[in-house]
Amino acid sequence: MQLERIVASWLRTRRAMSLTKEGLARHRLKQWAKLQPALARTPALAPFARRPIEAFPVTPVNAIRRDYGAWNSLGLSDKDLRQMADASERGHQPADISAGWSTGSSEATRGLFVATGAERADYIGQSLARLLTFFALLRSQRLALHLRASNALYSDAARGRLRFHHFPIEVPIAETAEALSGYAPTILIAPPSRLIALATMGIALPSLRHLFFGSEPMSATERDLITAHFGISPRSIWQATEGFLGADCAEGRLHLNDHSLEIELQPVTGTHGFRPIITDLRRRSQPIVRVAGDDYIELGERGCSCGFAGRVIRPIEGRVQDIWRLATHCITPPQVVAAVEQVLLPELRWQASADARGITLAVGPKCPAELAVQAGAMLQQLTGLEPLLRHDLLEWSGPKRNKVVWRDG
Repeated sequence: MQLERIVASWLRTRRAMSLTKEGLARHRLKQWAKLQPALARTPALAPFARRPIEAFPVTPVNAIRRDYGAWNSLGLSDKDLRQMADASERGHQPADISAGWSTGSSEATRGLFVATGAERADYIGQSLARLLTFFALLRSQRLALHLRASNALYSDAARGRLRFHHFPIEVPIAETAEALSGYAPTILIAPPSRLIALATMGIALPSLRHLFFGSEPMSATERDLITAHFGISPRSIWQATEGFLGADCAEGRLHLNDHSLEIELQPVTGTHGFRPIITDLRRRSQPIVRVAGDDYIELGERGCSCGFAGRVIRPIEGRVQDIWRLATHCITPPQVVAAVEQVLLPELRWQASADARGITLAVGPKCPAELAVQAGAMLQQLTGLEPLLRHDLLEWSGPKRNKVVWRDG
């Protein structure tokens, strides 16, 4: 039954991806109407059920994390869900309803997601439709997931010709490299920082046919390094606790998943970018309606030769809360990344941070001093402020790296 649901979701998604922009809008309206019974069973959203989407309040992510019991339609309490997510981390999962923790930057920022078996099948079908061609699905594939934690969303994908194995992010990179070589994946999903580490070590994966990255942003210079080493251009998977938000098409452009989500673009003051306001039109056990995402996004070129009418955005390179709000102007994470990586090679570790007092550029001990000085000069040219240089940046800790930081207060 689960395999049938995955195939049905794949077909539904492929049909939606052939719609025009206007057709996608009509498709979203139909899905919104079907979502209403689930909203009526969700305590936080029930007062607004069966009203237009604009009548729902915009909700910060932190408000959901305070009480997951109010944000599910299954009648589960906050305590129930947290216990289920903790059990999932230890490898225990009920047959149908699953809960898990996202790959947050820290223990305090991890989000919790809930999904039924049907929703997991729908997620897998959508993902396969967005990421792989029909011919790729006909071939035997070995999927390697190199992220912080595995969960039923991914393990359910192991069907028939598709094998699956999780490689935890906490394992030392040398052990991971050896294990990956032995597994010989045809599909690899990993954060950019780990792909760079694997490339720098010289690991060879001759069977690799599809390479995807998620969890962290990837810069243009990092993409070039990884492409040169593996012989495959990595493609972005943009997902969060709030949903599967977008993915790179075969042409390498990042499309919003306008076939299954209503993503409103809220202008970010002082920039020409936006904060996404996310509504997942297919998620019923844990409805997500007008939830404010953290990522800073900028619109890309209109239209794409791949044929999917979902909006194109530029690669994501930071969060809204990490925009540098200096005395006279704002500096966005993409601007910081572009300035620093004009000088620093992608394998060199760095972090640029700012607050009301000034800016700091920290680099790893292996970064040549003259390159750090040149990178600092590029930041000074961008901001008008001379950065403090530090050479003590340690290995990235935690499930995510963060290269551009604004330290509020």
